[in-house]
Amino acid sequence: MTRRFTWLICGLFVCTCLAGCFEEESVTSTPGAKTKKVATKKLSKKVAPPKAKQEEKKEVEFSYVAEGKRDPFVPLSRIMKPIYDVDNEPATPLQSYDVAQFRLAGVIVGKGEAKAMVVAPDGKSYILARGVKIGKNNGVVVDINSEAILVEEKYYDYSGNVIENIQVITVPKREGA
Repeated sequence: MTRRFTWLICGLFVCTCLAGCFEEESVTSTPGAKTKKVATKKLSKKVAPPKAKQEEKKEVEFSYVAEGKRDPFVPLSRIMKPIYDVDNEPATPLQSYDVAQFRLAGVIVGKGEAKAMVVAPDGKSYILARGVKIGKNNGVVVDINSEAILVEEKYYDYSGNVIENIQVITVPKREGA
């Protein structure tokens, strides 16, 4: 009994759905009534859209500006936010590049303090001594020896912890004989 009742309800539902899908052109109230046909008027004038609207539909070129945004390809463990000094000293040209971008041209170790010459990515050369600030993360030259320059950087990582990192700029290997 319940099964028949369920089939009856489903059948009525399907019939109702199918009946709603078909459109009738004429409505008849009695079987002998004449059908009315509704005539639609066609517009003889064609209205052309104004030229201003056509010009607005031009495609807009998209350009992505990455300045001030995080690089999505750098892992979160490598994101470094520098610790700024309270000294309010102006940034030097050495502080406009990362430490890894500098190339060590030569080291002078002898009497007195050791000095080193580095070449920036723009081609300019700079002399480094102990205590000079270098790099975007306010790195300070800690040691200069005959093989490398050691730069200490302090920065915040992605979780807010202060990390001290030692960057090394090595002397390039000799080429030739």
